[in-house]
Amino acid sequence: MTVDAAAAPAAVVATVGVHRGAGRLSRRRVRLPGRTVAPAGPPGSSGSGRGSGRGDGDGGGGDHRAAWMLLPAFAAAGGDEVAQKKLRIVATTTIIHDLTRQLAAENVELHGLIKPGDDPHVYEPVPADSVLIEKADVILFNGYDLESNVMPLIRSTSSKTRRYPVGECVVPLTAVDSGPNTPDPHVWNDARNAASMVNAIADALVECDPAHTKEYRARAKRISRELHELDAWIKKSIQSIPAPQRLLVTTHDAFQYYGRAYGLHIPGTLLGINTEEQPSARVMLELIQEIRRVKPRAVFFEQTVSPILIRAVAEDAQVKLCDESLYSDSIGPKGSGAETYSEMMAYNTRVIVNALGGKMAPAPLAFANRR
Repeated sequence: MTVDAAAAPAAVVATVGVHRGAGRLSRRRVRLPGRTVAPAGPPGSSGSGRGSGRGDGDGGGGDHRAAWMLLPAFAAAGGDEVAQKKLRIVATTTIIHDLTRQLAAENVELHGLIKPGDDPHVYEPVPADSVLIEKADVILFNGYDLESNVMPLIRSTSSKTRRYPVGECVVPLTAVDSGPNTPDPHVWNDARNAASMVNAIADALVECDPAHTKEYRARAKRISRELHELDAWIKKSIQSIPAPQRLLVTTHDAFQYYGRAYGLHIPGTLLGINTEEQPSARVMLELIQEIRRVKPRAVFFEQTVSPILIRAVAEDAQVKLCDESLYSDSIGPKGSGAETYSEMMAYNTRVIVNALGGKMAPAPLAFANRR
């Protein structure tokens, strides 16, 4: 048997837009390592450009080298075929774990690192995580420095372990408050981007487990179609909100992609893209003043971030704090109504639409049947 090797692809430079402030679109140049996967195309297309072939991404701007590993083969003894061992896959975030679960079904041994309700920005690995990562054949992670505390473990794995920065299949928006070239990692909050991630994961699965190529491609096509239906439904629901009331104020800056995709203006947030940050008194005062100026119907807190500070801001600005939290960085636990990626997006949309005075559109048939 031979081992194929792929050279590290050249870096690309992309120009991206940011939906912030008073509807202005500022443009930044962000240097992206490796090949970029195109956003998902029309329903039924692969949409990924096979960019997930960067099988050795580090998610932090380093080289992306393809480390091809040998898949189990046939045993020589007796000439009998030995059943192929299932791939051991570790998915860092709950979003990636759920999309991979839908794609891989029973074909792989799938493990999730960060549990529902945990914040990937601040998650600290435990000893059991080191064991999981060390034994993994494939690691799927978001990239763009989302899981910063986990990345040292991922980078230290064997050269035979394939590593895929799934979120980096999407050209990122720039994080407004974190430097001119800092990518916003919350790409999944646009359902079209999630479709791109599905195709990127499918590409990775096909590379690592070609025996099930037909199944992976068929599932990716179906899931991508459903996500495009979900995308259209979210747009229709958000459009029911009166235009002056389409204002989204949240705890941290996780909804740029959602706002851009679905027509919500984000006048400000309490925290930047990273929940490790703590706002200064000046930042809180500026947000209070902006809220008083634009007068949103409500502001929102998030399930993974303490509501204490955003509640204080809402009280000072004399605006309602929504009773229900949003799921920004994680799907919800069992019984939450946000237990899958699609359910999370639907849940967030319902909370936003109801709080801002809109009316939910009927759910797409495929999604309604799955619920």
